[in-house]
Order: sequence, then structure tokens, then C-alpha cells
Amino acid sequence: MRTWYPIVTTAALRECADFYQRAFDARVLFRNAWYLHLSVSGWEIGFLRPNPPTRLPVFQHTTQTRGLCLALEVPDVTAVYEDLQRRQIPPLGTLTRFGDGELSFSIVDPAGTVLNVVERRGGRVDLPSP
Repeated sequence: MRTWYPIVTTAALRECADFYQRAFDARVLFRNAWYLHLSVSGWEIGFLRPNPPTRLPVFQHTTQTRGLCLALEVPDVTAVYEDLQRRQIPPLGTLTRFGDGELSFSIVDPAGTVLNVVERRGGRVDLPSP
């Protein structure tokens, strides 16, 4: 596998480009009337209009993305939180510390994708077996 990235289905391509460029200094790698592909700090994300004019069968079955949440692990979540506030990107709630030491907050993009920005402190927490 060379790379892996999500593709979010949304009609808000322009708004998503503006949001990611403003929030994270994203670079546009590709853009046309029905697809947008961005690079953000070494990771990539695509945005696709519903029912695009292409012959690829998978794209003919796309619907608006709902309920997608992406976790963005960063080394200093407080610095990212403050930077996004300076860029006028409003958080969903406040910066929160959890019992395992994790510190996080969330924002939402114009497509409705929730971005959970997280800093892990300590080791990974293993979930109990069901």
C-alpha cells in the first residue's frame, strides 16, 4: 500500500477547501468540478460531490457522508487549540482532559466531518475483552 486517505462525500467542495486551507494550511493537490484532494501536514483527504460524472461504479453509489469522525493525533494539543482559535475556527466544546491523561477537543468541517484533535499522554489504553 502506497497511501491511505478518506474520501468524504459532500456538496461543499469549495467550503471544505477554504476551511482546511484556513485551519491547517492545506495544499490543493487536485481539484475539478466534482472532486477535491488536499494535503494537510503529510496526510491527505478527498472530497467528492454526490453522483459525480464518472464511470467508476463505486462513485455512482455515493451519498452524503454522515457520522464520520477523524482523529488527528498531535504532539501539543493546546498549541493547536490556540492556533485554531486565532484562525477563527470554533471548537465543539472545550479542551478536555480525560482520566487516562488524554487531552482533546473537536471541530467540525463544512461537510459535517468531526475532527477530534488529541494528544496522548502516557501509554495506550487497552480495552477489556468483550
